[in-house]
Amino acid sequence: VISVSSTLAAVASTDYMIFANVGIRITLPTAISNQNLYVLKNISTSSILVATTAGETIDGSSTALIGVENESLSFLSTQSVWGVV
Repeated sequence: VISVSSTLAAVASTDYMIFANVGIRITLPTAISNQNLYVLKNISTSSILVATTAGETIDGSSTALIGVENESLSFLSTQSVWGVV
């Protein structure tokens, strides 16, 4: 579990639950051959922007927004792109 408090953070392949306590952009690791489930929770009053690497997508979009305090999204790879579950 990580409490993020900077303006840019990259999620490591060993971080599975991320609490973001400030408005931030978080980049998921590559979806290729990734079998991990990542849960990101916004514990801030600001929005959290979730991005991908190397042109990968999240349900067809380049980013996902966690815009409400205490909202969370879970991300699972199809082995080539990300999906919200």
